[in-house]
Order: sequence, then structure tokens, then C-alpha cells
Amino acid sequence: MDHFIGADTGGTFTDLVIIDSEGNLTFEKAMSNRQDPGKGVRNALASGAELIDSDVSTLLASTLRFAHGTTVGTNALIERKGALVGLICDAGFEDTLRIARGPLGRNLGVPITQALDFIHNPNPPPLIPRERIRGVLGRVASDGVEVEPIDEDEVMRALKELAELGVDSVAVCKLWSFLNPAHERRIGEIAREQFPDLPISLSSEVSPVLGEFERTLTTAVNAFVGPPIRAYIERLNDGLAAGGLRHSLQVMKCSGGLTLPQNVEREAAAIINSGPVGGLVAAQYLSQVLGYDNVVTSDMGGTSFDVGLIREGEFEYDAEPCLDQGLPVQTPAVKVVTVGAGGGSIAWTDGDRLLVGPHSAGADPGPACYGKGHEPTVTDVLVVLGILSPDNFFGGRKLLDVERAREAIGRVAEPLGLGIRETAEGIYEIVTARMADLIRKVTVENGYDPRRFALLAYGGAGPAHAALYAKHLGIRDVIIPPSSSVFSALGCALSDVKYSYARSEPLVLDAADPDSFMRFNTTLEELEEVALADVDASGRNRDEVTLRRTLDVRYRAQMNELTVPWTGGVLDGSSFDVVRSRFETAYEGRYGQGTTRSESPLEVITFRVDAIVPTVKPELKSEPLGPADASAAISGTRMVSLRHIGELEHTVYRGDELAPGHEIKGPAVIERRDTTVLLPIGNTATVDTYGNVHIHVNSGDDQ
Repeated sequence: MDHFIGADTGGTFTDLVIIDSEGNLTFEKAMSNRQDPGKGVRNALASGAELIDSDVSTLLASTLRFAHGTTVGTNALIERKGALVGLICDAGFEDTLRIARGPLGRNLGVPITQALDFIHNPNPPPLIPRERIRGVLGRVASDGVEVEPIDEDEVMRALKELAELGVDSVAVCKLWSFLNPAHERRIGEIAREQFPDLPISLSSEVSPVLGEFERTLTTAVNAFVGPPIRAYIERLNDGLAAGGLRHSLQVMKCSGGLTLPQNVEREAAAIINSGPVGGLVAAQYLSQVLGYDNVVTSDMGGTSFDVGLIREGEFEYDAEPCLDQGLPVQTPAVKVVTVGAGGGSIAWTDGDRLLVGPHSAGADPGPACYGKGHEPTVTDVLVVLGILSPDNFFGGRKLLDVERAREAIGRVAEPLGLGIRETAEGIYEIVTARMADLIRKVTVENGYDPRRFALLAYGGAGPAHAALYAKHLGIRDVIIPPSSSVFSALGCALSDVKYSYARSEPLVLDAADPDSFMRFNTTLEELEEVALADVDASGRNRDEVTLRRTLDVRYRAQMNELTVPWTGGVLDGSSFDVVRSRFETAYEGRYGQGTTRSESPLEVITFRVDAIVPTVKPELKSEPLGPADASAAISGTRMVSLRHIGELEHTVYRGDELAPGHEIKGPAVIERRDTTVLLPIGNTATVDTYGNVHIHVNSGDDQ
């Protein structure tokens, strides 16, 4: 039997999903290992093989696809433990990274409260210090014409000086190289001739997009995280191949597609923050199966709470996401908004207030109830309140220490003059409210009514809170998938291979100017040919490829663009109005009705082409609906305590024994091997044909 495997490494757990050719889904979790991320994958793979009565070599030999989402690049960037990078740029522009976007640059990618705290919000340290930056002569003008040839002797001197400083990666970014990459390519050739083992990142390959600072920074980030990501992927790929895997490992990107190991060096920046995107890929797939067009996704893991949006069946994209403070990059990503509110988030006090996060206990030492840590976390709260069973966590494989959890919470409660249970209830309410606020930010603050969306809640900790934060937002339908705790890994297994290409070619569209039509069509055709050539080089059939074209458009003289799809084929007089119509529809959706300016010319700044190679996807297995009576799955009752309700007896159900058609009334707790679902009083739940639990949220005040 053939298999498909998805693996996702998180801050606390490494998740693994195995799907066979009949649609049966098996999943497993293992503790993540920050020092050796591959260890978590290997451990989860070994345990997963046992669950299907197999061994690792047999499983790998029957695997058609192994897709992986990794945090190696994210950790390297956040901890500043990437490569020692040198930068070669134009002479006179050596301070581009330091100047950034001026005083506002330090506020990019940070919460507004931190941005306003000028005293305690200093400029972040530059990714590449000034002593490792070299400017060289040679200039290309804004129209792409060379005005000064490159000084090759100066290039060689700069490379030797950087090598003497011990750099193990070089970024190259020359002005206007996205229009004329000849100078950058020559620098790359010289570097590879002189230092063949030195990784080189060219901005004309990594990010051929308008914006000197952002393009330089994106290239620098790629050079910084490229070596550690490549080394990790090569080790893992080689180890899996030695273990029996016959097909190359595929790596998740933040765009929602997969790349291959040979492309990792060029696309390293696109692999950062790719893990949470896997969950949105799985959510899009599942929402299509279930018939939902508008879905809010929420992923609560051990470290963070991530929210995404699927509107009319499509992702929302962020054309220039911030990877960290002051680090905006030009790698379009599926939009995911994050807050530090996971199962491992630490509760603390400043003596006057009860606070939660953003710091996390992670996998080591973990929550106090794990037996090693001492800080009170959200997981400790769930145990103390009775939501989590200390005997059934992780499928009973890990016993939780309730008294240790109570002691940890007590250390926060004492300075506030509160009892342990009262403090635990407060922590639970705070973290649930923070999650509701983040969803409100993603929906209401962007002009969307959350009541028109279903909520798909996943992550190991999410289902214990989902019904309550859905109620805060007026969302009536909550979906908990059967693979909730490993949903991002499932998304990896369901993703397509995606080759992404972009080029800035600023062009004012003029219906009376045939030359603008020609430039428009030529630019797209050239990008498409590059995409298809790479598809050919990978050994795939271009007939299988779907090309997705998008345009970054703005009114002329504006500073910001909106990305709109282009499916009109060749642009001519008859299709000219299609561009304006799509842009102005998107513009009003973002800025409000009546904000468009039909008399203003449109300017296309960047052309984008994605070559999507569909992967073989197993169909999820469904079963017919049965009787509604779920009493056979009842394992007992226990007391659960919530603020404003107090202690209340909840019926406990064995989640693995729930079947399609079963109906449950709250108050109840559904215990699965991987997660726990809280069903508050007044709510009901049903199980659909795919095993998803649908919570029907009561909007009344009896919860």
C-alpha cells in the first residue's frame, strides 16, 4: 500500500501524519529537539510506523511523498544563529541596511504597544554589520541601461577581504538589478570561481522586485538562513533516503507550496515561518470538502496562537511580511497573524496584574506539570481546572503532575492575594480573550464580519478554548478536525509543488498606448518561460503545470500596491478594463466603498507567476452517518471550573469512540489521544462523515 507523509516541526512538538492510498489517516507526535530538529522527525516516524504495524524502512519504501515544514530557518533568524554573511553592493550604498526605512523602520513587525515605547524599543541590530559590507563600482540606471561597467578587480578584492573576515555566505545586491542582472551575475561568477564552496545569494534571483532596502534585506536574510537550512535538509533527506525513501524530500514554503532540496539555497527566505501555513493549506482542502467558502483558522500549539483567513475559498497573502523586528522581506506569504498564547505560555505577575505570555516554556523544561519546569503555563491551568485529565495526556503516554501545576500557579496567586483556582480561572480567561482579540483584528479590523465565517480550530491546545473565543466573536459553527493537533503536518502532505517568480517592471497602463500592452505581455511571457524551464529541469512534465499570474497594481504615484489575479491571457484593448475592474474591486474591499479613482491611471509595479505542479493527494476517508446516541463513548464525569460558572460536572467522552452521526450536549469534555475538546454548557456538538466535530455555539449568556 502506498503512503503519503507530512511532518511539521514546532517549538514544542514535532507532528507527523501518515495517509495511505485508501484515505486512512494515522498521526503521531514527538517532542521537538532544538539542537537536532531531525531527531523529532525520526522519533515521530518510528512511532508512526509502529501505529500502522510497520517499521520505518518498510514505511519509507512505500512512501510516494514526504513533505516537511521546518522551523530551522525561523529559529536561526530569531536567535541570530545563521551564517556569517558578507554583503556586496554599489559603492556609496553600504549603509542601506542601517538606514532602512528611517525612524519608522524599527517599528516594522512589532506590536503597537512596543512600537510606542520609544525608550525600551531600540533599533534592532543589523543582520550584517558595517564591517562586513563592501561597495564596488559599476552602475545600472533606473531604465536598466549600464552607465558604468563593473570593476572586476575591486570585486575580487572585496571578496578576498570578506573571506579573510571569515564569512561563510555572501549576499549581492546592486541597484536596479531586477531590470538588468548582468553585474550581479558577473559578481556571482567571480565569487564561484574564487571561492567555489561559498554560498552566494543574488538579489536578481532571490528577490527581483522594486525596493532597494527590502530587496537588499531579503537577499541578506536568504544568505543568513540558507546555509543552516540547506545543511539540515540535506542531512534529513540523506537520512530518509538511506532509510528507504525513494523520492526526494519536499520542503514547505510560506507561500503555501512545496520546494525541492536543490532549490532550498535560492528560496531559503521563503521557508521561514512556513510551518503555520501548512495548517491553512489543510484548512483550505477541508473547507472545500465540507462546502465552506469563508473560514477563520486558529492554530494553538505549545508556543503561539496563529490566525489565518480563507475568503471565498482563497488564502489572503502578505506581499511583504515582517519576519522579525525591522525585517520586512519580499517573499509573498500566506497571511498568518501570531500572538504568544500557546499551551506553554507562561503566566506571571508584576505584583498588580495577572499576565500571560508571550514567553513560553517550550518543550524543555515545558509546563510545570510535565515534571521539569517550575513556571505556571496555560497547560498547567487546564489541568488544575479539570479540562485536561492528568492520566490521559498524550494518549496516556505522559502523566501530568497536578500538584506541581498547583504549586506553580500558587507562586503567581500569592502576590495577588488570590486563590489557586481563582488564579487559574483568570489565566484561562485572559488567554482565551487574547485569542478572540487576535481573530477580531484579522476579521473586523480588515472589514470582515466574523459571524459570516466558520471557525476551524486546531493545534493541540486550541480545542480546549475554541467554543469560548468563538462565542466572543459571534461565530456559530466551530469545526475540530480529527487530526487537530497535527493539522499543519497534514497540510504539508496535501500541498502542491510551487515554483514562484516575480519581476518588477514598472509600467503605466494606457489604453491608447500599444507599447504598454506589448511590455505587459512580454514580461509575463518571459516569466512563464523561466518557470516552465525550471519545471523541465526538475524532470517534471510541463503539461501537468498550472500557471497562476498575479499583478501588483496601484494608482500612479501611490506608494503601496494591491495584488490582483490576472487570468485574461494576452492584454489588449478589449481586456484592458479587466485589470482596472479587478484592481478597483480589491481596492474598495480594502479601503471602503467609494474610495476608487476611475480617472487615475493604473501602474503595474511587479509581475508574478507561480508554476504549480499538482501532487497526488489521497482522498480523505468518509463513513456514513449513524445513530445520534453517543452514550457508549462516555468514560465518566469530572468537575471543570470556569470563571462566572464555577465548578460544574462535565460528561467525559472517549473521542476515539465517537462515530459519524453522534450528537453530544454540553457541558462535556471530549478526550482524544492528541487533544481535548471543551464543550461548554448550552452548546451541542455533532460528528460528521469525516470524523470532524462540529460545535454549534450558543450565543446566549448561559456559558
